Amino acid sequence: MNLLPALLLRALLLLGAVLLPSAWPGGLPRPDLVILVVAAVSLLHRPSTGLVLGLLGGWLLDLVPPGAEPLGATALTYGLVGLLLGLGRRVTASSPLLPWVVTGLAAAAVLVVRWVAAAAGLGVALPSELVWSWLMTMLVAVPVLPLLMGLERRLLDRGWA
Repeated sequence: MNLLPALLLRALLLLGAVLLPSAWPGGLPRPDLVILVVAAVSLLHRPSTGLVLGLLGGWLLDLVPPGAEPLGATALTYGLVGLLLGLGRRVTASSPLLPWVVTGLAAAAVLVVRWVAAAAGLGVALPSELVWSWLMTMLVAVPVLPLLMGLERRLLDRGWA
């Protein structure tokens, strides 16, 4: 089994998910594209795969300016979300709507952690901005999540994942 193509593709998807929102038009809420990549992979693999991918995506978000404080908090949040999504992968296979719903819950969990951190004095997170960001993430998830999951299934079919 050759894992290199899958690892490279996931790394490129994560990097794109981290960098693409910086090109998002100003004034519009930014979707969380990293959670979509983490969810697409986690919902089709073991929990450990979701954990590792979530940690990597969170570290990228922590390190790419403006970054996050404290360093590693975002990585832990995304890692935990990836782990939980991986644990629920069998349940979500029963319906085409459930992956979108659990991704919405995961995105909300990430935003709640961001809000709690801001309430503790680490950064700024206005509730209205968080809600708009969640709504934008869910809107983008409608076309993007099935595409990412289809890509991941294709990797699985070829024995690359």
